[in-house]
Amino acid sequence: MSAASATPDRGTLLDQAMARLQARDFRAAATLFNRAITLGRDAPEIRNNLGNALRHAGDKAGAEAAFREALSQRPAYVRAVVNLVEMLLPARADAAAEIIAAALAAGAGEALHRSVARVWRDAGRPDRAIVHLQALLETAPGDTLMRSELGTTLMGLGQPSAAIPHLARVAAEMPDRADAKVNYGLALQQSGDISAAMAVQRRAIAQDPLCRPAWQNLLLGLNYMPGITAEEVAAAHRAYAARFARPAPAPFANTPDTERRLRIGMLSGDFRQHPVGYFLEAAIAQHRRAGFHFTAYDVGKRADAATARLRGVFDAWRSVGALEDEAIVAQIRADAIDILVDLTGHTEASRIGVMEYRPAPVQVSWIGYANTNGVAAMDWIIADDVVLPTEDEPLYIEKPLRLPGCYLCYTAPRRPAAPSPPPMLRQGHVTFGCFNNLAKINDEVLTAWARILPRLPDARLLLKTAVLGEAATAQKLRARFIAVGGDAARLDLEGHSPRADYFARYATVDFMLDPFPFPGGTTTAEAILAGVPTLTRCGRGGMISRNGETLLSAVGLQDWIAADTDAYIEKAVTFARDAGVLAALRAQLSPGPLIDAATYARGLEAGWRFIWRDWCARQGAISPKAEKV
Repeated sequence: MSAASATPDRGTLLDQAMARLQARDFRAAATLFNRAITLGRDAPEIRNNLGNALRHAGDKAGAEAAFREALSQRPAYVRAVVNLVEMLLPARADAAAEIIAAALAAGAGEALHRSVARVWRDAGRPDRAIVHLQALLETAPGDTLMRSELGTTLMGLGQPSAAIPHLARVAAEMPDRADAKVNYGLALQQSGDISAAMAVQRRAIAQDPLCRPAWQNLLLGLNYMPGITAEEVAAAHRAYAARFARPAPAPFANTPDTERRLRIGMLSGDFRQHPVGYFLEAAIAQHRRAGFHFTAYDVGKRADAATARLRGVFDAWRSVGALEDEAIVAQIRADAIDILVDLTGHTEASRIGVMEYRPAPVQVSWIGYANTNGVAAMDWIIADDVVLPTEDEPLYIEKPLRLPGCYLCYTAPRRPAAPSPPPMLRQGHVTFGCFNNLAKINDEVLTAWARILPRLPDARLLLKTAVLGEAATAQKLRARFIAVGGDAARLDLEGHSPRADYFARYATVDFMLDPFPFPGGTTTAEAILAGVPTLTRCGRGGMISRNGETLLSAVGLQDWIAADTDAYIEKAVTFARDAGVLAALRAQLSPGPLIDAATYARGLEAGWRFIWRDWCARQGAISPKAEKV
C-alpha cells in the first residue's frame, strides 16, 4: 500500500476529529482539525470546532485565532461569536463588545442578541446584557420569557422600579405559573415595598405549595416586616419545613472518635465579596489545621477577588453549583464530612435543600441566615448570649451553640477608613446615616426618623444603598417619607459606590441610625471599624432582630441600644446635641473583639469539638457530660 493511500481523506479526518472532541481528547482533536485544514478542508464550522478544541486544551491564543478566522469567513456566525466572547469574558469585555458589534453589523440579528444577553449575564455584566434584551423586546414585545429576563436583569442593575412593570406583566401573562410571580415579588421587595412583596409571594405559595423560591423569599421577607411577632416568623419557618420534609438518611460511617481531626464542610453561594465572605475569611484562616480540615461547597454563580482569597483559606474546594441537590449530597457523603455548616439559609443563593437530606452527621447554621431555618435536619445554630437569649430558644428548631463574646467576627479590609472627628464639629449640624438595604426601611422606621429630624435644626440624613441610584426608586422613598410626616428636603440619597469610596462615606456621618425590626449587621460592623457608632433598637425576638445589640455590646456601646422606638428617638436627639461627648466616643471606639480572629477561632474550635462530642455520645461512644463552650 502506498503512503498516499494510507493517509486518511479529509472527510475521515473530520469524523475522527469530531469523535476526539466529543470524547474530550482535545489535543488530539485539534491536531486532526488542523490536518484537515492543511489538506484543504476549511470552513467556518471547522475553525469554530478547532477553536473549541484548543480552548479546552488550554491554548487560548490559538483558540482565539481559530474563532476569529471563522468570523472572517462568516462575519455573522453566531456560534463562533458566542464561543469567542465566552472565552474573552470577563477580563476583555471591551474586545468582546467589539466582536458582538461587528457581527450585528454583518446581520447576525435576533439569534445573537439572545445568546450574548445570556453570556453577559453569566459574566456578571447585566449592564451589557440589558442592551440586547431591550433590542429583542423591540422586535418581539410579546416574548414573555424574554421580558422576564429583562426584568430580572434590571433588578441585577439595581433598578427595581424599572423592573416592576415588566415582571408584573409577566406574572399577568402567565397566571398558571406560580414561579412567574416570584421575581415580581422580589422587585417589589428590592424597591422597599415589603408588604406588597410578601403578598405576591403568598399568592405564589397558595397557587403552588411546593414553590420553594416563593417560600424562601417569604421567609426572608418576614424578617423585614414590622407588625408581626417573632413567634409568627418562627411558625412560618416550621410550615416551610413541613412542606419539604425528607426521609431519614442512611447510617453514617463517620468514626465517633471525639479527638480526631474533624472534617468540616461549608455550603454557600456567597464565597465572595458579600457579608458571608466578610464574616468568614479571617475566622477560618485562624483555625489550627491539626484539628480541623475545611472543605468549601461553592454553589455560587459569581466569583471575585474575595473568592480567590477564600480558596486559599480552605483545605479543599468543590464547585458544585451546577449539580442537583442529590449529587451535592452524594459528594458531601463521599468526602466523609463530620460537621456540615450552612452559610446561606433562605437568602438569595440558598441550597438549603441539600441540608434537608442530612448529608452529614452534624449540621449547623452560621452567619448567612441569623434565624431558625425551620429544617428538622439542622442541629445547631451558632449564636451568643446577647443575640439568642434563653427566652428566645423556643423560636428555634436548632439548639444554640453560644460562643464567648459576639458570634460574629469581621474580616477587616486591608485599608479601612481612618477614624475621624464627627463632621458636625465643622459643619455645625448633625448628619445621620443609614446604609442598609431599602427593604429594611419600612414606614415605622421612616416615621421614627421623621420625628427626629424636626427637633434638630439643619440635621441631615444620608441614606445609601444600591437601588437609590435609580431616580424612580429614590423618588418613591421621598414620597413615603413625606407621607409619614417627614421633610424630604432633609434626605440625601445615594446609590452604589466602589468599596473604597463606600467606606469613605462613613467619615461623613456623625452616627448611624439602625432600621428595625431587621437592623444592620455588616453595616454596623463597618461603621464600628470606621469609628462611627450606631444607634439601634432592641429586637422583637430572634437573632436577626438582635444583631445590632450583640455587635454594639461587644464594643461597649450598650448605651446605644434603645429599649423601644420612643427611647430610640430620644437617644438620637440627645446624642446629636452633644458634639463633645460624641467626639470623645469616636476617638476611642475600637472594633476590638469584632476583628480578633485568633481569639474568635479558639472559641469556634471549642464549639466544633463540643457538638462533635455530643454526636459521639449519642452513638454510645462516650458518656455525655455538661460542657461550657
